[in-house]
Amino acid sequence: MSIAAPSKPAVQHRQSMDLARFVAAFGVVAAHALASPRDWVGHLSLGLFLILTAFLAIQSAERAGGRYPWIARARRLVLPWLFWSAVFRLLDILLSHDPARFIPLTNPWSLLIGSTIHLWFLPFVMLAMALVQPVARLVRSPASLMAGSGLMLAVGLPLFWLHEFLPMPDPLPQWAFGLPLYVYGLLLAPAHRLNRPLLPLAAMALLTAAGWAMAGKPWALTALIAALAFELFWRLPLRHPLLPALGRVAFGIYLMHPFFMLVAYKIFGPDAGFWTKTFTAFLLSWAATVIALRLPVIRRLV
Repeated sequence: MSIAAPSKPAVQHRQSMDLARFVAAFGVVAAHALASPRDWVGHLSLGLFLILTAFLAIQSAERAGGRYPWIARARRLVLPWLFWSAVFRLLDILLSHDPARFIPLTNPWSLLIGSTIHLWFLPFVMLAMALVQPVARLVRSPASLMAGSGLMLAVGLPLFWLHEFLPMPDPLPQWAFGLPLYVYGLLLAPAHRLNRPLLPLAAMALLTAAGWAMAGKPWALTALIAALAFELFWRLPLRHPLLPALGRVAFGIYLMHPFFMLVAYKIFGPDAGFWTKTFTAFLLSWAATVIALRLPVIRRLV
């Protein structure tokens, strides 16, 4: 009869994770300003966002003794998703010259996105939250962590292949890339609690190597880089009152930045430089989120 290694107490929140969320939000804004067909910044930033989202969810479940009422938590994202879908839909009607902009549903897949592509993240997380409680309850030993890492690799390989080689409507490519990263984030909390972070990291390295062998494109490397970036932030011994505030604005920046990217184009014109667009959209989104968080009703939307 084998005895599992004694586990550490559930990991506590580290303020370096707040900085990581803030940096990931900046990366998403930069990727949309760059708008490169060989994008890697967006994949890397999104990968870090997904890992952090899942990791923090597991921490919450562990603090609650393994309970994670995912339906109740998913409902909290419905209102922001509907609100920002309406906002960006209205902007599209006002600014677009496409005659089809008045037709409410031209693409059924938009039901899994919203009115603009970056909102795919919210329905994805609403559904992916269903995995939090099972992982929190089942991954309690090195053996179960190894099994979970192997399952992540087994699922991630075909998903990365689909992402690269099968033409799919949005948001399926985003989901194919995002699900292995989210599962990796779910495994990280028990991995750190068990002092076995190399187990899921090794599986992610294999997945990344396979993705690079299949695709040979920058996005394929970003899964491992995002995982390593998480480990770097995790080990930063940072404590400052500003850091939690930075973490709180990250989600609002993600939601609002496409609007302020339009503002940047309006102010500086279509030939505005990359850094001008990035910092204008990022800083305005940051300021708007800070204001929104101070308003009792609006704060629920960011």
